[in-house]
Amino acid sequence: MKWERTLKAARQFLVPALVLALIIAFYSFCVGRAQTEFPVLRPQDGVLDVRETDFSSDVYHLVNKWDYYPGQLLSPDAFADPTAAPEKDNDSPIDVEKGTYRLRILAKPNAYLTVCSFSIDYSTRIFVNGKEVRSIGFVSDDPARAVPRVRYVTLPLYSGDSGEIEIIYQCANYVHNEGGFIQNTLISTPENIDEYQRGLTLNAMIVSGGLLMLCFYFLLCAAFQKNREYAALAACCLVIAMRNQFFSVQHLMPPTLSFYIEYRLVILDVSWIPMVTVFLFFAFFRESAGKKTLLCFACLCLLLSALHFIVDTHDLVLLCHVCYYACAPFALWFLLRHLWSFRRQKPGVLDIVTLLAILFFTFMLIREGTASGSNSSINHFGVTPLAMVVCILLLAIVNNEKINRQTAQLRKEMQRNELLLQMNATNNDFLRTVAHELKTPLTVISGYAQLMERQMERGPLSEKAPERLKTIQSEADRLAEMVSQLMDYTYGHEKDAEMTAVDIDELFRSASAIMTPVCAKKNNTLTVHNGSASNIHGNAELLLQVLINLIVNATRHTESGQITVSAQDNVGFVEITVSDTGDGISPEAVPHIFEKGYSTDDSRGLGLAICMDTVRLHGGTLELVSNSPDGASFRFTVPKEAI
Repeated sequence: MKWERTLKAARQFLVPALVLALIIAFYSFCVGRAQTEFPVLRPQDGVLDVRETDFSSDVYHLVNKWDYYPGQLLSPDAFADPTAAPEKDNDSPIDVEKGTYRLRILAKPNAYLTVCSFSIDYSTRIFVNGKEVRSIGFVSDDPARAVPRVRYVTLPLYSGDSGEIEIIYQCANYVHNEGGFIQNTLISTPENIDEYQRGLTLNAMIVSGGLLMLCFYFLLCAAFQKNREYAALAACCLVIAMRNQFFSVQHLMPPTLSFYIEYRLVILDVSWIPMVTVFLFFAFFRESAGKKTLLCFACLCLLLSALHFIVDTHDLVLLCHVCYYACAPFALWFLLRHLWSFRRQKPGVLDIVTLLAILFFTFMLIREGTASGSNSSINHFGVTPLAMVVCILLLAIVNNEKINRQTAQLRKEMQRNELLLQMNATNNDFLRTVAHELKTPLTVISGYAQLMERQMERGPLSEKAPERLKTIQSEADRLAEMVSQLMDYTYGHEKDAEMTAVDIDELFRSASAIMTPVCAKKNNTLTVHNGSASNIHGNAELLLQVLINLIVNATRHTESGQITVSAQDNVGFVEITVSDTGDGISPEAVPHIFEKGYSTDDSRGLGLAICMDTVRLHGGTLELVSNSPDGASFRFTVPKEAI
């Protein structure tokens, strides 16, 4: 049994696992076009010699060991006279406000090259071979005039006849306490750089754009299903999609947006990553965190988020670090409480997959946090987007499986409720049937008792009094037998109807004795005639009940008329007919007269339905053979007793 449960669980995850494998394969095949590892080129004393370097197939990582002139914004004219060139200080700490970088590239004559990277934090002016080619923001000695901005930069280079290329970066940083260093720079032919950038764009659009689409999808799921797991996944998708600065700043944010707002949003997004991770854990393991703890964490997150728009930009990086440190104890507390709960309840497959997915994302988050200060590529692109894609896919599979299980459980509950309703309806039908069956002998007893009471008021009883008393006794006994059978049925001791040879004459005499006074109440005459020479095979009590029900129905529609019960032989059967001279049955009611609960008067509509079930039990048929304003006729068949 345990092996079967394991196999069943494996089948449930087989299709999602295949889909996940296809997505990862797609990413590796298509999105993986964006290179992450490159051969390295190192400048020596501010000079990069690439005359022997083959750029035809490779993109190279240009190590950022350029000549550095701290505290000065130098133009190409400052380096026109080598003897009067300013002094460089490559060993000096990076000036936080302004500075100049210079690199000389020695390439083959008339060669075309391209470099690409993010601009220097937080405003940059670029000169190539003495000409200004790009300005990102506005560089100025005056902080009030400087305009900060960060953008991805692609610089085409041409070595000319001399084969020498001079690149000068002026940078100014009045935004925060760190920055002013050259970002991760790549160099190669224009074709190779174009190929790399197309892969980089494809990576950003598929991963970050896909995360945004998932965000909208999860938001819809959370809104319609009121599901907190989907809400947490939507928040994670939004935050991680915006983590890729190449996607958010370069392609998503409007170019006219103030950099100070842009910068605060970028830092806020990075600060939100640990927050949404903790909320993700809470959403999927809500029992592991108390409401008070969650409320405290939510208030802390709101406070820290608001501070990102209040504190000075120089302190935003420190505030981002505070967010990470503040979330760590809550994440650890939730994790320990959840692991402790495993002592009380063994974790299922879904719990283990969920925990591993969140821990994997947390591990990648820690890796990003520890490498952000030393790796400029991680600073701008991060490593969490792809990790978030894998985590979200796993959690979405888990959440979908949970919903499927809840749906199956709900379906079972609905089926159970429907069964209970059916049982309730059956019980109601049973009670109506019992009431109908008990009413007939009580009516007979009451009728004879009233008849004898009137005779006693007029004088002595007639010679039929003993016969009537005998009928009363017989009906009382029959009533007692019915109550006994009802008790047996109630306690689960229902017996099968015993089938024996039934004398038709005796059956008719019993019916006549019981129903004559009932018919007399409406001045009806009951006539019985047995034209059959055979006995029938059945249960005398049940067949008597059929006759009584048919005669009662006939009496209900007849007044001062004739009710006739007759029997005649047929092949293998005896046909018993009950006819009356009443007003008949309305044509619109005829198709429904054998339906349980259908009635044209105040009765329960069970008499003919009970008769039909009883006749079928005997292997016969019951039908309406004639119907007119002058009366109606019912006929039922019962098998003959075998000789």
